[in-house]
Amino acid sequence: MAASGKVLVIGDDTRSFLATVRSLGRRGLEVHVAPYDMNAPALRSKYIRRVHRLPYYLDGGERWRAAVVKACQEERFDLVIPCEERSLLPLYRHRDALEPLCRLAIPDPHALEAFFDKFSTRELAAELGVPVARGRMLTSTDDAAGLCAEFSLPMVLKFRRSYSWDELYVRKNASVIHSRAELERWLADNRAETGNVFVEEFWPGLGGGLSVLCDRGKVVLAFEHQRAHEVTGSSFYRRSVKLDPARLAAVRAMTERIGYTGLAMFEFKLNTTRGEWRLLEVNARPWGSLPLPVALGVNFPLGLYQLLVEGTVPQPAGYRAGVYGRNLIPDLWQLRSNLAAAAKLQRLRMLGAWTWEFRRVLAGNEVHDLWVGDDRAPAIEELRQFAGERLAALRPARANARLAGQERRIISAAQAARRPLKIVFICQGNICRSPYAEHRLGQMLPAGSAITVDSAGMLPRNARPSPPAAIMAAHRRGVDLAPHRSRHAFAETVAAATHIFVFDEKNLRSFCARYPELAERVFFLAGLDASRAGHEIHDPDGKADTVFDQTYAQIDRCLEGLVKQLEPAHA
Repeated sequence: MAASGKVLVIGDDTRSFLATVRSLGRRGLEVHVAPYDMNAPALRSKYIRRVHRLPYYLDGGERWRAAVVKACQEERFDLVIPCEERSLLPLYRHRDALEPLCRLAIPDPHALEAFFDKFSTRELAAELGVPVARGRMLTSTDDAAGLCAEFSLPMVLKFRRSYSWDELYVRKNASVIHSRAELERWLADNRAETGNVFVEEFWPGLGGGLSVLCDRGKVVLAFEHQRAHEVTGSSFYRRSVKLDPARLAAVRAMTERIGYTGLAMFEFKLNTTRGEWRLLEVNARPWGSLPLPVALGVNFPLGLYQLLVEGTVPQPAGYRAGVYGRNLIPDLWQLRSNLAAAAKLQRLRMLGAWTWEFRRVLAGNEVHDLWVGDDRAPAIEELRQFAGERLAALRPARANARLAGQERRIISAAQAARRPLKIVFICQGNICRSPYAEHRLGQMLPAGSAITVDSAGMLPRNARPSPPAAIMAAHRRGVDLAPHRSRHAFAETVAAATHIFVFDEKNLRSFCARYPELAERVFFLAGLDASRAGHEIHDPDGKADTVFDQTYAQIDRCLEGLVKQLEPAHA
């Protein structure tokens, strides 16, 4: 397969994705990307040559597969690199169709089973003498009393896989259980998942990771870090440390056993009091702390390209220990969370300690994931969006400004359309608000109307029924939602719309992030409510029956206003 000098990177985050893009772009490769969020700050990188918008992997993934095949055929990529499981797993499933077109940076079947099934990872580690926390699979006969007696509290419950094919875009996180009542609730809520869950003793300590690039089991590049700030199992501030011989030996034993080729980060928990550590899991793909080793010269993404495309094995690279890496905005949010939970005096100490850490920038011992000298635009865009969101929260007039002239814009859009009008209602899940609006407006339009009506949701989930409360409330108003099944807002659905109505700010943000080019066609449905109850119609899902009744009554008032607007414009 002749090299083209082109790489497709799938993702849009400011950590693994952006570090990969910069690493390859600096080498002079032509980097194409396929994001989920078209407004992501990372997309401002000067190293991105072209952006491809892939559909979500739904309904068997035929839209997704066709789009990827088409891009690979047209662009002749050397390599496709997924930055997380939501894209890695579909690439793996369709590798037979894609591998003749380009190389895929994905694990082979043996490695996928060993590293993406957390219990299989445990079993492999235990077989090789790598320390893991005491644990076992959950059984259908387990109850809270027995588990508390066996493992004590706190304990950890983990799903074998973070993602499953039935809901590929829903991450299943581990849960740290602190009380028997909490455990009873968790077991009741997840009883159907018993065969996919295992229990572990809680291992106190500091999180860290040993990252590697492997060639047929042999470690060719290695880097280790420890977390400096840690909240709920993640960290946006970490430091480089010297490679620990015992942990490196453990990683080598595992990669050699399965003959692994590719990138991986082995996550550990270190108990400094005991001087012991335990393996937690393996991320066999680009990982969140990747910007730090890249900044220190351990260039994992470029090494991966050299190995898979050029057929050359990268030379081992040394690095400085004691250098910190920070992802500023998420780290700031972690600080905010900690301050909110702390006493007043403790808050001052925490804020002072956090501020004092920035001395390391001046000393040359701290690097930032976004702020780099040769590619400042992503950091500037992140700050711009962050400031804009904060200011918007302080200025309710922003919504009023968007509503100003909305009725005139609705008429203008109808007059400009040189085809029959198509109205699409968009909410998050397409199970409560938007399907009701779709069916209710269909009832209100005169017979023979050329206007077509549709609805969809921004969440990448299909075929979900409306909840019973929605079905009953709609029935009371003469609308039958029982047959409805949710539909995702695919590009072809929204691109054909002349008018797109959203229900709240969250809908607006998620829609415009996915389809920024259609922003001028978007309107707040609540802006047509003659009672001027506000610009949002909030999601009633999970709330009382009376809330559904109030929500659907408000939607009815808005639809009456919409019909009046469209009658003279499209008579």
